Parts: sequence; structure tokens; C-alpha cells
Amino acid sequence: MPDGIVIDRTNNTVHISRTYAAGIDRAWWAWTDPEAISRWWGPHGWTATVYEMDVRPGGRWRFEIAPVDGSAAAVRGVATYSAVVACARLAYDDAFADEAWQPDGAETFPTTVTFVAAGTGCTVDVAASFPDNAALQRAVEFRMADGYAEALDRLGTVLDTRNKPAEGETMDTLISADGTTIAYEQAGSGPAIIVVSNVADDHTSVAGLVTALAKDFTVITFDRRGRGASGDPQPYEPAREIDDIAALIDVLGGSAALTSGSGGCGLVLDAASALGAKVSGLYLYEPPFIVDDSRPPVPADFVEHLEALVSAGRRSDASEYFMTEVVGVPAEYLPMMKADPSWQQMADYAHTYAYDGRIWRGLQDGTPLPTDRWTINAPIAVAVGGNGEAFMRTGAEALAAILPNVTVLTLADHDHGAFWAAPEAVAEQIRTFLLG
Repeated sequence: MPDGIVIDRTNNTVHISRTYAAGIDRAWWAWTDPEAISRWWGPHGWTATVYEMDVRPGGRWRFEIAPVDGSAAAVRGVATYSAVVACARLAYDDAFADEAWQPDGAETFPTTVTFVAAGTGCTVDVAASFPDNAALQRAVEFRMADGYAEALDRLGTVLDTRNKPAEGETMDTLISADGTTIAYEQAGSGPAIIVVSNVADDHTSVAGLVTALAKDFTVITFDRRGRGASGDPQPYEPAREIDDIAALIDVLGGSAALTSGSGGCGLVLDAASALGAKVSGLYLYEPPFIVDDSRPPVPADFVEHLEALVSAGRRSDASEYFMTEVVGVPAEYLPMMKADPSWQQMADYAHTYAYDGRIWRGLQDGTPLPTDRWTINAPIAVAVGGNGEAFMRTGAEALAAILPNVTVLTLADHDHGAFWAAPEAVAEQIRTFLLG
């Protein structure tokens, strides 16, 4: 079908089609990631807010669109997915909703979105069905198809932006086991290692360490789910992040070491345990285990509290809550942190605090580490900054007490930020441990 709008009065269907230079995986990401779709969903001059996006049969997509100039009332919609075929087809029943997110009792519009390769790009076709010719005519009169067409035009802008890497940067993508697009970058040569970023960080946060390691290693860094150019299907499942790491290891030939700092260490440990011989070694910098009363445990309900703040659109408040109640940053430091440009990225990625919080359940509540969570035979280095907090060393030693082949190291004259601020020192310790 050529690009444009086709009104099919015989079958009471409207088709809207667009062809893009971006590949199918990018277009799929833009239709299934709540952060991405909020950038283009709705006609020109309207903004979209996504409240739920559970992309699986029976899952719901709840959204609101409103004109930027306030010239009309906001419109709420609830779509229930009936079919999901990764990178090929989405089918959902679309309905207008009231303030309680209940369908308003009017018509439901079965909609199918198909993704078809078109050279190196793809064609996206939207087919919206109507119960009868009268309903179709009402949609035509309300310019529903024109609104869809304008949204697909806006989608093109988002895809074009995503296809333009930052200066000097080239990112590749892969499709993980559940159909999610994962963006990654590869550098250097030698033994393989994957650098896993921390909570609320994308791959750029560890760029210094990647550069330092690339002198001796083939290094992959990537945007974890919900960050950067990678997808973020809902509901979030920590096991899917392990699938992402497994796919990246396959890119590297089937075996790789893993490294991360602070909050990313929980995912690294879980991945190493699940993937067995695929993981050749680990370097963890200051995993924030809380195993006794040397510092207060994190609040038991902090994941739920963070999710509520993000759901309410209070992303900056979620960042503030995480920093004070989970990390333990004194409140008087917050004004200075908020004045830094990095605070905006933290707010943009505030939904990922709860992601890592789910991974860290049971590891920061002031009780001993579980003895049955991990089975890892690969060599593990757990490094602690010489200027770091005492509870970090206590946690490192606790990990060494329950797993074989754990070596506790000290990075002299450095604190918790060394993984990001002192990449050469960290890289040298990684080299020495993994390469001898």
C-alpha cells in the first residue's frame, strides 16, 4: 500500500501507512516503549502522557493526549492488546476512557499495526476498524484518520533522531529474546568484557571506563532497558535484563567477563549465576549491600513508593526520594545536585530506580546475604574504595563468605564514584585481575 490514507467503506476500515528509513526494530521500539511513544503519539500540537503500557496479549495501554495550547479538553484512551508478534504485528482494541480509566461505553475500535521491511527501512500500516458505516463516517468527520497520519509524521521525526548517533558514536542494535531492541556499542580488541551501567544511567555514563578498557579488551557497553535507545516493554521483569546480557555475550562469541559499579552489580551477579560458563569473570566496584546495622536499611516499600511517584509524573521527586532514602545523601546536598545538568537525566530515567530496586530486594535490608541466590564458579573481584564507607567493605566480605573464588580488593585513595570518575585506575585493577 502506498503512503497515505485509504478509507475502505466496504469493510468499514481506515488504513494509514508510512514508510521510514529506520529499520523494523526501531519502529517497533517506538510503538512499544512508553517513553518513546509519548514523544509522537497524537496529532500535531498535542502532547501525550502514557500511564501504562503492558505490551502483551491482555495487557493494557493507558494514555492521555491534550493540546499544548489548552484549546480543547484532554482525551483519555485505553487500548487492550489482543495480539503481539514482535517486530511484525500489534493488535489492540481502542476505546475512549473516563477519568477512572473505564471505557466510556461508546464504540471500541479494533486496530492492527503491521511492520514490513522496505529495503533497509520499513513500512508501518495502521488499520482501524469500525462497527458499521455510520461509525466510520463519524470518524472521517472528526478527522480521526488525519490525526493518525499526523502522529505517523511525528513518528518519522523521532525515528530520524534515533538514527542519528551522537558525534563520534556509532551504536548497533540487537533484538533480545522477548523482541525488545537493545542498543549497544563495541570498542577495542582482545578478551571480551561487558560494562553494565548503574541505575538511572545509560551507556554514556561509563564511556571513560570503556575507553580505558578498550586498550586491552573487546568492550561492549549498552543502554539497559528503559534508558537511551533501548526498549522498555511493560511490565518490567528483571529476568529480561539477563536475556539482554546473554544476547550481548553471543555478539562477543559466547563468552565474556562482566563489570559494573554500585547498583549495576546486582544485575551482574544475577546474570553470572544464570548464564554459567558464558561468564568468564566478574569485577564489581562497591556493590551497596547492607547486611548488618552499619548503616540503615532501605525502606521496605521504596520500590512501590518510587513507582507511585513516577506514575504521578513526579520524576524529580522520585530522584530526590531515591537519593535521600535509599542512597543516604544528606538533604542539604540536594540543591547543589539539582543545579547540575545531570539531575535532568536522573529525572528522565527515574522509572529505572524501581527496576534496580526489584533486583536488589533482600540485599539491602540489614540481614545477611542469601546463601541460595547465586551459584557462580567464575573468578570474582569485589573492589572497595580506600576512602569509601565502611558498610561497603562489610558487604564485600559478606559476598566473599558465601561464594567461591571471590577476591576483595582495595582501590586506594578512591571513593564510591571511582567507577565513573577514575576510569584508568579502575581499568588497571580490572586488567590485573582478569588478565594477570
